[in-house]
Amino acid sequence: MNDTFHPHPQRLSAATLITFFLLFSWFVLVSPTAAVVEIDDLVVTATRTATAGFDLPASVEVVNQEQLQRLNSPTAGQSLAELPGVSLARDGYWKISPVIRGLGGNRVLVLIDGDRESNLWAGRAPLTPFLDAFDVSRIEVVKGPASVLYGSDALGGVVNILTSRPDYAEAEAWTLVGRLGGRYASVDQGWSGGASLSGGGHGFDFGLTVSARDADNFEAGGGNEVANSQYEGASLNFRGRYFFTDNQDLSLDLRSNRISDMGVPQKALSAYSHFTRFDTDSWKLAWHAEKMGGFDDLELRTWYVDQTRKFEGNIHSDSQPMYTLKENTIDSSALGASLQTKFAFGHRHQLVAGCEVVHEACEGEERQIKKKDGSNLIAKVLRFEPVPDADRDHFGVYLQDEFFLRPDLSLFCGLRYDYFTADAKDSTFTTDAYNATGTAINKTTSETSKFKAVSDDALTFNLGLLYAVNEQIHLTANLASGFRAPDIFERFSTRGGSYIIIGDPELKPEYSWNGEVGCKLNYRRFRLTAATYYTRVTDYIDLVNNGKLFAGLETREYVNVDDAELYGADGSLEIDLTGKICLFGNLAWVLGRDRKNHERLNDIPPLNGIAGLRWRDRMAGGYDCWLECSGNFFDRQDDPAPGERETPGYTFFNLRGGVRFDLAALKDIALTLNIENLFDKKYRDHLNAADFYDDPGLNVIAGLEFSF
Repeated sequence: MNDTFHPHPQRLSAATLITFFLLFSWFVLVSPTAAVVEIDDLVVTATRTATAGFDLPASVEVVNQEQLQRLNSPTAGQSLAELPGVSLARDGYWKISPVIRGLGGNRVLVLIDGDRESNLWAGRAPLTPFLDAFDVSRIEVVKGPASVLYGSDALGGVVNILTSRPDYAEAEAWTLVGRLGGRYASVDQGWSGGASLSGGGHGFDFGLTVSARDADNFEAGGGNEVANSQYEGASLNFRGRYFFTDNQDLSLDLRSNRISDMGVPQKALSAYSHFTRFDTDSWKLAWHAEKMGGFDDLELRTWYVDQTRKFEGNIHSDSQPMYTLKENTIDSSALGASLQTKFAFGHRHQLVAGCEVVHEACEGEERQIKKKDGSNLIAKVLRFEPVPDADRDHFGVYLQDEFFLRPDLSLFCGLRYDYFTADAKDSTFTTDAYNATGTAINKTTSETSKFKAVSDDALTFNLGLLYAVNEQIHLTANLASGFRAPDIFERFSTRGGSYIIIGDPELKPEYSWNGEVGCKLNYRRFRLTAATYYTRVTDYIDLVNNGKLFAGLETREYVNVDDAELYGADGSLEIDLTGKICLFGNLAWVLGRDRKNHERLNDIPPLNGIAGLRWRDRMAGGYDCWLECSGNFFDRQDDPAPGERETPGYTFFNLRGGVRFDLAALKDIALTLNIENLFDKKYRDHLNAADFYDDPGLNVIAGLEFSF
């Protein structure tokens, strides 16, 4: 017997990353290098005021324009994949939900330009490309509960996608700027392109962007094509702003997104599975004033979002020699308004206060025709409403204050009250029976789900402390609560297939307590963020098999887990080695479990991290060049939740490079060439909703963008 120890390669990679972080963190703290603080990105999402991320007690990540261009990701959502503590749960290549520190689904609120418009029922994967990456200027991510400022769905964090905004209104002469861009990816022979025109002056500015995307099925690692992973869609976005006084402006935003074909991978024998329509239209109107009365800033916003999706599928059964022809339509909409004020009391207080109201409505219908293999005879037909005619109303009021206790000590505190009501009509599930020859036998059975009006309310708070040890080192601590009301689907759905998913109007809201401590270092040559956290969630909502039958089929229902907990740590590090070469990396680990039976929670990502090297330089002639090589490391997930699969660990590598320059009348010409999954690694992400397909393989991405 050989007792020689052979370390698991992914565990070795993780140990190496941890050692890397610890050694360089110590080196940074004791380094005698003269400290010159780097200019930090201003972040709006964390406090609703523009504040440097380094000066916030919250854990914040930013993907700026330079990073978006360097990553050249197919969608805005996929640009988040390399942030520490942020993972992506996928239902196919395009339907994406963010998972922040182990909390995903509707526990993470996705905003577009600060407005709540993506967490509608029909958009339960809120990072589905409802707008194109070409029109995104930056993305801000708040890790940890942000319920005080944003209410329900922000229990795990917030992702705020900020689109490109024209800023020419204060110019004394008219300005007009155009921009073009395109991208090609080999993994799905996909192309995307966009064009924008913006300009203004004399108190007015505007921006117009059109973009489109077309992609075939992608190839997984090893070369196998993943059926039903295609995409085709287009977007149009218009925004205008007019200053009718020096300190007051009125703005209008219109956005239309049309997805005409978006695949959803199913079993290998499924002939087709795709959305033939997934349309989103939004209208926004805002009035904004500065230095008006006793307010430093005052803003009134209203918005309306309408969304329609249609799905068609031919899905083969795993357990019987049958297939299902499935089609459904779901319509949802939301109407919202908010009022927010900001003002300061001397130099020691900055106060933000506001209120918001949102009305959501949803309805849907579905039909499934189950046929026998070989004969193609109808066995039965199911007709039901995946979600009945339902609505939900939400009102919230909040207050957050920033106290400057001392020059080196800041206290952030906030309080919020939310009230929800929801109601739905009863839903009938009907089964039409057929005989052995595929003829209807005039035998219809039905079963009704009874629903009723319900209401929820919650009081949430946050306390954040930031201590500036010096100009380069900040220590942070946070204590906050979070809240999430059950969504329309969890309360009122009756959805069928091989089993039935039943909503429960009696579900209790989720409520969390979160504690976090961290540190941030910002030197001329070193940048470090690190945080450890603990989250306790009462009445955690989970989907379980209850052993009951509904319309003759097994059922699964949403239930409250009395007491769940998540804890972990994440951080990132950048080291400027020579002024041109930068070493970077990050690391994230989280564990989630039911405190009573110690079973793991669903959709918890494994230990993961990134390590890489980046070279940047300005060459003769004004050419800005960059080259980056990195490795993504994922540990094996060998202790998953009940019903989840285990996934082995894996590592894949990326190469990214590009150049930026001006040429005559063309400005900011950017040429990029990226190679993702360099060695065509075959792997499956643990958070993929389906376990029957692998993730994308070798992908060569070429991009071109310029302004004029």
